[in-house]
Amino acid sequence: MKALVGLLAVLTLNAVAPAGATAAKDAAQKVYVLSQDDGTLSIIDTAVDEIIGQIEIPGKPAAFTISPALDEAFATLPDSGQIAVIDLRRQKLDRLLKIGGQPFGIAITAPGQLFVGDWSANVVSAVDPQSGEIVRKIPVGRSPAHLVATREGSRLYVADREADSIAIIDTRRFGVLQEIPVGRAPFALALSLDEKQLVVANAQAATLSIVDTSSLQVVSTLATRAMPYGVAMTGNDAKILISNQQGGSISVFDAQTRAPRAEIKVGRYPEGLVALKSGSKAYVANWFSASVSVLDLKTNTEIKRIKCPEGPRMVLAVSTEP
Repeated sequence: MKALVGLLAVLTLNAVAPAGATAAKDAAQKVYVLSQDDGTLSIIDTAVDEIIGQIEIPGKPAAFTISPALDEAFATLPDSGQIAVIDLRRQKLDRLLKIGGQPFGIAITAPGQLFVGDWSANVVSAVDPQSGEIVRKIPVGRSPAHLVATREGSRLYVADREADSIAIIDTRRFGVLQEIPVGRAPFALALSLDEKQLVVANAQAATLSIVDTSSLQVVSTLATRAMPYGVAMTGNDAKILISNQQGGSISVFDAQTRAPRAEIKVGRYPEGLVALKSGSKAYVANWFSASVSVLDLKTNTEIKRIKCPEGPRMVLAVSTEP
């Protein structure tokens, strides 16, 4: 299971605002941290950057997604072939969905379609989020890792880690539109706010592939530090953030010129990361340090390190505004 490393997700929302509005936007967000080793979902209040709640999950969860509409989180359990469904309002496990196989990457669309990648069967399944019934299986490349859906939910991007490609799925027809070759071992994905670009972190190639989502072509390839295992874009599409697993750092690139801008030291083996919608701060899961680094993206510095349960692998940010 060592190859099954953490995912990330990023909420890319409008970020240009006065200072007061920026603080209000950030205060209206929570960051959720999935710790695999301890089986815990921690909740960070971004106004004070402290953990304000923890939810136990059975087994060793690999990845998770959140449905703000349902107020639920869905975490994959590869060892037991299950999905843990967490009630975020009551902060407790609600139910377990038995789907079989080795579920890993997971995404839920705004309309409520749940998609789960099976690492060993090389398929992405559409799953009923209430019953766990598999509605349809869609063959993809080997070892589907991170999944990311467009806002309206008609398209799903899948990083096929052992196939060195990205699968683009039409979620309405349940079919693959195209497979795009990228670098070696693609793992993490991030969509720009306008959804015109998909950024792919190629872990073993130490590169980023920039995909034009209209032409479905790789338009640029950027060199990174060793083992890039997480990627995010700020809410105004100004910066690309990459977690360098082996170097214990975050690289910052200008999203327009694609030039490197900064290198920020964090904890050991950083993986998942997320930027707040204002673009002022980012949060990084440090797998081997059992911590989350808080980054100031104006000064490109680590401003705090939050201790959390063992094995943090993935972070998500969710707005608490209605």
